[in-house]
Amino acid sequence: MLKVVSKIKSSLINKENKNRLINLDLLKNYAKNVDFTLVDAGCGSGANLMDIILNYPKAKIIGIDNYKPDLENAKKRFLDKIDFLYCDCLDMKIESESVDIVLSNQVIEHIVRYEKYLSEIKRILKSNGLLILSTPNFHNPKNTLLKLILKKPIMRWENNQNLPPAKYRGHVKEFFEDELITIVQKHNFKLLDSKPIIPEPSLKGNVPFIIYRFLEYIFFILSKPFVNRGYGNNHNMIFEKI
Repeated sequence: MLKVVSKIKSSLINKENKNRLINLDLLKNYAKNVDFTLVDAGCGSGANLMDIILNYPKAKIIGIDNYKPDLENAKKRFLDKIDFLYCDCLDMKIESESVDIVLSNQVIEHIVRYEKYLSEIKRILKSNGLLILSTPNFHNPKNTLLKLILKKPIMRWENNQNLPPAKYRGHVKEFFEDELITIVQKHNFKLLDSKPIIPEPSLKGNVPFIIYRFLEYIFFILSKPFVNRGYGNNHNMIFEKI
């Protein structure tokens, strides 16, 4: 069953950018000024920063990642518009309480020591600083279907090849909604807003993707009355440090 799911996923071409748009919307709604300092904690190749640069040219933006190939690509893409630091997000080379906003976009699910990651984010944020957090929802239609047919739920990016930790860059933990909120709040954050991504029909992709999105949407609508709250595809939340 897992091989079938993986094969279907690998055939999909997704041209949506919902995640980036929602994160930008949360930023626009809650940023207190336009010349803020923002750290992308796990920036990869920097794709998530393009919209922010275009909308906030006065902002100081810092991208952090511990994977050199992605960071080198990011430097070439943005030249001198963004400062990039090669370091671990569990030990960011940033002064304490010096940052207005931290963006964590599809990162926390890759980190074994996610509590340490949140603690480090809290350290660099100023009082009342903002954390924009985006991560896959483990309580999603795919896993609901798997449970219905008595199969074990799976993460979006499983370690199917049994790679050692040093080589595996996939997901190690995906969260339920209440679970994620509780964990973040433990680190002295309060939730300001949540805009989860839920299944919807889409024409932004190849034919297999369009069909998949339509079937996923139908199953989501039919199953939603019978499952627990917090049902969807992705968590998109903004927290304030208190």
